[in-house]
Amino acid sequence: MQNWKNLAAVVIFCSAVSSSAQNEHRPETVEEVVEETVVEETLEALSEPLPSESTEKHAEKPQEETPAPVPVETPPQMSAPAPAVAPDKAASKQLSVGMEGFFRPGILLQGWFLARRAEETATLFRLRRVELHARGEIVPGWVAYAVMVDPTRSTDILQDFFISLKTSYMDVSLGQFKTPISWEGYNSSSRLLFPERALSSREFGDRRDMGIRLAKNFKYFGYSAGVFSGSGANVLDVDNAKDIALRLEAYPIEGLVIAGLAYATLGSRKENARDRYEIDVRFERGPFLFQSEYIRARDVKSAAPSVKGQGFYGAIAWTFLDVLQPSFRVGYMDPNIGVDMASGGKDRAWQIDAGLNYYIQKHEMKLQLAYSRLQYKTSKPSNEFILAGQVAF
Repeated sequence: MQNWKNLAAVVIFCSAVSSSAQNEHRPETVEEVVEETVVEETLEALSEPLPSESTEKHAEKPQEETPAPVPVETPPQMSAPAPAVAPDKAASKQLSVGMEGFFRPGILLQGWFLARRAEETATLFRLRRVELHARGEIVPGWVAYAVMVDPTRSTDILQDFFISLKTSYMDVSLGQFKTPISWEGYNSSSRLLFPERALSSREFGDRRDMGIRLAKNFKYFGYSAGVFSGSGANVLDVDNAKDIALRLEAYPIEGLVIAGLAYATLGSRKENARDRYEIDVRFERGPFLFQSEYIRARDVKSAAPSVKGQGFYGAIAWTFLDVLQPSFRVGYMDPNIGVDMASGGKDRAWQIDAGLNYYIQKHEMKLQLAYSRLQYKTSKPSNEFILAGQVAF
């Protein structure tokens, strides 16, 4: 718009100059003087800056300008920090070995102060267990291993040694390990309800042997089957007879274990043959615990008739405030059914135990105080107090 107005001014100016040049020598008339004046005023008006269109509109009708909204500064968006990755507790307790494997150490330390009164009174301190474990997997999820020694034993220092091939339905282990007789005997000593196992568990269970084991636990059941030399721990096989074992466990509801076992010698049964049959029940939920076992046994020795034995126990406990656990156990053991001591048999006995466990940090650190009375049929009764301390991981 401004350009067009400037162009018009130039045209008018040129026309005026041309007219002036033509009439340079002519006398000016009144009309010419007026025309020249109009042209000059027009040129002055055109030379002034022209208002914009918006200014003209506002000049015609003044309006209040609406202030533009003040922009609100948006604070810079900060990305939320990535959630911290919780450390894997199991991984923090193990060391890397080999190309991909790991090694996990462990210990079980149990010290006793014992006071016993039978024929005579005796007090003593005892290192009950000093178990040093080394276990892990050399090929994670595929090949595992374990070694355990106990220097407190004068013999059989080597307790466990095995290599396992792990699959989804079966773990196959070759080496030396516990036979699956007795719930107390088969499971870890660190989780015993009392400082010592029941008489029947000690007599028939808690044994190690060399062989091959097939085992796996699932949500509702588990199994452990094995073929053993039958000669015991750290002893080479002395014959071709082998012991076989099958233990089945059912977990129908949370906290309940119902198990049965059959153990027998195959091959020559003229000597060193043994049979074991067992049923056990364990229920643990919340503060309440109940467990019981019954074991029936038959042993064949060379040049001697077979010996039959049996034993059972029942135990109950209740935990207060997650740290204090009073417990009570009653058991019976008859190592020679129908044979008394006068005929060369072992004395049968009732066992009554009362205890109090103080869990400082679950089974990793605990104190146990227990009283045990063994009431024999023939021998004098035995009364025993044990104060035990345990550290385990």
